Amino acid sequence: MLKAVLFDVDGTLGDTLPLCVEAYRTTVYELRGQRPSAQEVVSHFGLSDRGVLGALLGMHPDDAELPIGHFVQVYCRLLPQMAPAPFDGVAEMLAGLRRAGLRLGIVTGKEACTARPTFTAFGLDEAGFEWFGFGSPFSNVKAQRLREGADFFGISPAELLYVGDAPSDITLAHAAGVRILNAAWAPDSDSCREACLAEKPDFRLSDIRDVLPLILSLI
Repeated sequence: MLKAVLFDVDGTLGDTLPLCVEAYRTTVYELRGQRPSAQEVVSHFGLSDRGVLGALLGMHPDDAELPIGHFVQVYCRLLPQMAPAPFDGVAEMLAGLRRAGLRLGIVTGKEACTARPTFTAFGLDEAGFEWFGFGSPFSNVKAQRLREGADFFGISPAELLYVGDAPSDITLAHAAGVRILNAAWAPDSDSCREACLAEKPDFRLSDIRDVLPLILSLI
């Protein structure tokens, strides 16, 4: 029986992946005069903000000189232009899940320094998320965060559903013993369709309007 749902952020609640890529590229350009390719930036995704920025700048994520503050400023500057709102239907879907008595949380590779402004811009500060699992600069820790989320809610991983868009989300959810709904409603979701299907998600939806009926059927 399903008791809680955890959500990824980028590409799941909003079309923020292009924003993330451009924020890293712009930050490196403003600091070093060189703009990394989008492919180079994406190759480090799975790490947190400090991890990606450190990899792009050749700096240790814990280096006190790592310009994470500059990156956050760039991210927040671009946010209203590139991702001013969540995907259509997100607010209604979350409200429906809350009405059904499901508990909600977040598991993201982001750190709080970029996740919090994103929630505020999306109008999701009062969306009912009870628990937040953020990323690590050293490795993709989503499987660990999913297990921690289950512990927080006092449930087994089998009573939890994760909603995420990336192939790695599927792999790591399965590693944690958590069912995964592959979010395929972002504009560029077809680019990783085959990779996602190869990981055998429990569910895959291309229309966010179908999420609430599916999840309610699992209660």
